[in-house]
Amino acid sequence: MLSRVFFRIVVVTAVMLGVSGLARGEVTKQQAKLIEAAVPQKASVAPKRHRRVLIWNTPFMEKSPHKGYSIPQAEYAMRLLGERTGAFEPVVSDDVAMYLPENLKRFDAIIMNNSNGQWIRPTDEDMEKLKAYGADKDAVEKLLRKSLLDWISDDGGIVAYHHAIGGNTHWPEFLEMLGAGYWGHPWNEEVGVKLEEPGNPLLRAFGGKDFRLAEEIFQFRDPYSREKVRVLLTLDTKTSNMTVPWIHRKDNDFALAWVKQYGKGRVFYSAFGHRSEIWWNEAILRFYLDGIQFATGDLQVDTTPSAEAGARVEPGFKSLFNGKDLTGWRGNPRIWSVRDGSITGETTPENRISENNFLIWTGGDVRDFELRLKFRIENGNSGIYYRSEERTGMGPEALVGCQADFSADNRWTGVVMEYTRRGIIAQRGQKVVVDKDGKIKVVGSVGDPAELLKHVKDKQWNDYTVIAKGGHVVLKINGVVMCEIQDDDPRRVPSGKLALQVHRGPDMLVQFKGIRLREF
Repeated sequence: MLSRVFFRIVVVTAVMLGVSGLARGEVTKQQAKLIEAAVPQKASVAPKRHRRVLIWNTPFMEKSPHKGYSIPQAEYAMRLLGERTGAFEPVVSDDVAMYLPENLKRFDAIIMNNSNGQWIRPTDEDMEKLKAYGADKDAVEKLLRKSLLDWISDDGGIVAYHHAIGGNTHWPEFLEMLGAGYWGHPWNEEVGVKLEEPGNPLLRAFGGKDFRLAEEIFQFRDPYSREKVRVLLTLDTKTSNMTVPWIHRKDNDFALAWVKQYGKGRVFYSAFGHRSEIWWNEAILRFYLDGIQFATGDLQVDTTPSAEAGARVEPGFKSLFNGKDLTGWRGNPRIWSVRDGSITGETTPENRISENNFLIWTGGDVRDFELRLKFRIENGNSGIYYRSEERTGMGPEALVGCQADFSADNRWTGVVMEYTRRGIIAQRGQKVVVDKDGKIKVVGSVGDPAELLKHVKDKQWNDYTVIAKGGHVVLKINGVVMCEIQDDDPRRVPSGKLALQVHRGPDMLVQFKGIRLREF
């Protein structure tokens, strides 16, 4: 039975590539020529071994009022991507029996070709073919569901595009695997598309530049979250029409492509694929080929969720850390490194320091700004220096200036001080004014220091925000104001270096990530 089921697969050959779409009467000769001209000549990376990829079409889509979107054009393009580049052997099927464990194990990845609807649920016709697995439709569906999730968890790969996100909406685990649920398409027009990480290997097709595209553009609902997926492309809300009706999201987070890990497996999703002309867009086809090679395991890509990796940069902010190396920063490599996608400062019994040590941002001085980052500290004392002066001669401190402090024992957490100069300016919980004579006065409270400390997570990641406008400075940890200062002292330094600190003394470990800056 299993062998007969498997032989229902349509194995694509070079001859079939030239006529299959045309035989269905839906890919015109002109479209075929356009697709053939746009398909890349070679793979981005050499396959580690022979790869076989299932191109999955749902048979009932041709009865849909949408006429199957551009499924025939997409199928033709996907076949050519594999055959021409040698990246994979394409195999086309609309037989749900392909999701039996014995059949899935033959594939390295699945391309879900605009496959919406409850296709995991066997039809009566399917049950005739699957009667060896029982007469209970619910039991057979349960078998197919488990088979798919087990397969991808065990190093499988999925490429899904456009309305594949509308598939199996009755099955929450399927949406969790893909990373989102469909929530309508407010746009069907030209929009701006923003590259979230221009240097990401999956985005090289776009040459590091944002672009415009005419397409049916989706918005997504739960389970979508940047805590779960690594976002690649988003709608550029500054250059797109935001007056269209039916926009449900209020956070302006309109992701258009992402990757994620599922067990040991890999998922690539892109919202592009409604209009036929998408399938002869050279950049999109290269993007999809790279997505397929990621799904098969040949193209290595970091799938750390955006929120964790600090990949998201809010409107008006710029990222100061690429998550990979210390580009844009300078400091002692004996003390500073990148570990697990985070800037790491560490001292040990074998690697001690006699003076405080700094990692300095090389992007210029900061004056009026908002800085956001995540930090965690296991032991010792650290801080964020801002508007600081760098000493080039002998002195007890390489940098002098204000610092937003924190420490493992929490004595200094949420404190602003100016080491070697004016000393402590504000303790946690204080609202302070520094007058024109330099006198520091506590004029109010932002909360009880002990209660404020309850918002700080010990040895875990915390959000730190520093806002400085003129003499007004506010520190926040995890969204809670720790202290507030109005500094009218003419001696204050109005602009200077931005840096991270490792404090001399006991062995310590501090990490930073998601560093974003907005300058006013």
